[in-house]
Amino acid sequence: MKQRSYYSFILAIVLLALSISGCAEKDGEAVKPAETDAAISGEATEGNKGEPIEYTGYAEEIGFVLDAPAKTAFETNTTMDIRGQIGEFTELTGDNLWIVVSYENQLDDIRFKDFEYYLPLENGKFSQEITLHHGAGEYSVTVRAPSNKQGEENLYYDTVVLDVANLDEEIQRDVEYTWHGIEQGISVSSAVSGMNEANGFIYLEGAVPPDYPGTVMMISIEKDSESQQIFLPVKNGVFAGDVPLYFGEGYHDLVIQTYDREESYYYKAAHLYVDNQADEAFAEIELFRDYMERGVVLDEPSWAISKVQNEIAYRVAGELDSSVKAAEDISHLIVTVTKTGEDPLESSYVIPVENGRFDGQAYFRFGPGSYEVNISVPDVESGGSSTFYFSSLKKVAHEVTGIEDRRDTLPSRGIESDHPDIIAKAKEITAGLTDEREFAKAVYQFTASHIVYDVDKLEAGTFDLADSALKALETGRGVCQDYSYLAVALLRASGMEAHYVEGYAGEPHAWVEVKVNGEWLEMDPTWGSGYIQDGVFVPSYNEQYFDPDPEFLAETHSRDGIVY
Repeated sequence: MKQRSYYSFILAIVLLALSISGCAEKDGEAVKPAETDAAISGEATEGNKGEPIEYTGYAEEIGFVLDAPAKTAFETNTTMDIRGQIGEFTELTGDNLWIVVSYENQLDDIRFKDFEYYLPLENGKFSQEITLHHGAGEYSVTVRAPSNKQGEENLYYDTVVLDVANLDEEIQRDVEYTWHGIEQGISVSSAVSGMNEANGFIYLEGAVPPDYPGTVMMISIEKDSESQQIFLPVKNGVFAGDVPLYFGEGYHDLVIQTYDREESYYYKAAHLYVDNQADEAFAEIELFRDYMERGVVLDEPSWAISKVQNEIAYRVAGELDSSVKAAEDISHLIVTVTKTGEDPLESSYVIPVENGRFDGQAYFRFGPGSYEVNISVPDVESGGSSTFYFSSLKKVAHEVTGIEDRRDTLPSRGIESDHPDIIAKAKEITAGLTDEREFAKAVYQFTASHIVYDVDKLEAGTFDLADSALKALETGRGVCQDYSYLAVALLRASGMEAHYVEGYAGEPHAWVEVKVNGEWLEMDPTWGSGYIQDGVFVPSYNEQYFDPDPEFLAETHSRDGIVY
């Protein structure tokens, strides 16, 4: 009997571990005794074309017989059938064949010359149509069977090596599945093949079994030494979405990876290529661990969003995965938009979650330039104080062009100047007025008179992300931040430039600055509303803190900065 060499088959071909800011690849493929692109010894040669099948000693030992093909070396057009049986299949340590199709010619466009198939054995029988995956040329097809010795699980031995010439110039390639992908029941839509052409991005769709343990499917996009990971949501047993081809023109490898909940890893399940015909620049995206763990599924911004933006509004939309327990506590998303540079400028926006969905806008409010958009959720333990802590989900980098600087006129966190109720109230309190100073004073008077200072809220520190101008308008209660939210919102709704000032007035405090006839003036509607005596708020409207003398205001107020 011929001496047999063995090969080790590791289910986890690629093992990916999530880090806090992304995904790091851990290669887990192993072939013994050595990994090589060359054909295994025993391949057919020109001298034995047309000769009957020559089996290895191990094939004879286990009763391995091919019904097709009938020859060791032959010619075909793109496809060939492998069909046969194993007589001693009950002695095997595995229940599938491992077939390696090796392209013998030089490859310049794609990374891997080999293509692997895993054929299930059914009562010792097997049948599979094999595609010669890179067009015309010479191929070596090696068929391996599981060991028949106990203790040699995941070891495979050659049974036969075929020498096949493909006469078809056209490249036809299947989606390549790993054994892990086959066991998991992963499938990719027939609209996608193993070799595709696309312009900028490709729509990828596939199916998972009902017991798939994850809520997302990881897609790794790779080209040369560059790689980027994205996640497509799994809904009702289907994963689907646009996959951006990040690295310009040329072939991109797309590696589909499935989640193993017990090990908290992603395993390679399927692989395909896409020849990108476009040179579009996509936004750089950084993903964080909580994106998976908190059950947030973002539809917008999508993975295929352009790096360059020319609209001032920026949509953030998606849903919560109700199967993830950590999603139950999420009532809002927080979007922080930062204009980067030597002197960064930051604005924030709160987007409420209603019936498991969210859909809102943030803004590039500081004019053209480089921006980062950070989408977060409140920490599980956050809330109930004046300080909030957030967990980042996703960060997106953009270059923004063709917009105006509207930092003091657009809505922002707590300042819903675009809400119909705020706009209606602004029109009501400024009706008949024509001078900007009169507008500002009318807003000051209304805010100071409308809101009753909430002493209990101050003393208990019961602040909430839902605190806002609209809430202050509806409830008529609040503290300094709520007075300032409402005043700024009404001023902006009236078409005036205004912003929220944070600082100190014996304790942390907030007041307002508004541009009147080209000049900035300050006002503090909180201090104009009354005073606290013996722990009780006493309403007492005064105009002392509408456009006060700067030196007078500086005696009690010290400014830290502007909150956009």
